[in-house]
Amino acid sequence: MISQLILVSLMISLATSKSCLAPASYILGSCFTFINTPMSFWEANSYCEYHSNNAWSYLALVESPEQSIWLAKSATMFTSENYWIGVYRPSVIDNFRTILNRYLTFQYFANINPSMNYAVGRKSDGKWETRPEEERFPFVCSYKPSEQTTPST
Repeated sequence: MISQLILVSLMISLATSKSCLAPASYILGSCFTFINTPMSFWEANSYCEYHSNNAWSYLALVESPEQSIWLAKSATMFTSENYWIGVYRPSVIDNFRTILNRYLTFQYFANINPSMNYAVGRKSDGKWETRPEEERFPFVCSYKPSEQTTPST
């Protein structure tokens, strides 16, 4: 019985695949696109929203250390050591949030008390730092992949 459940489970997982639209890359539940055009934080987010190949794109939502490290290792084409991700806080007395205005469930700050309000990832180790929002950096956009079901035979 258990082996039949495992087989059915495997067939379902093979029949359902998550896909990202090119040139995005899939990693641990999200699709990421790297943009090597330096922009301010809010300009970068607008670019993700309006120039992406997906209607639900925004500055990268990083949900785990593995994603953060993968982004850092994949950001080799960036001319800057830092790149914008979708993390900010409205003021220094507030908590950090995602670009979707949700409080963070995961943080990867290099400094325990970040002094500025807008987060960048570091190519060297994937840790986060804060910068003024008007600084210009390349950036990463992200979105959740669509599920495409293929008929099983």
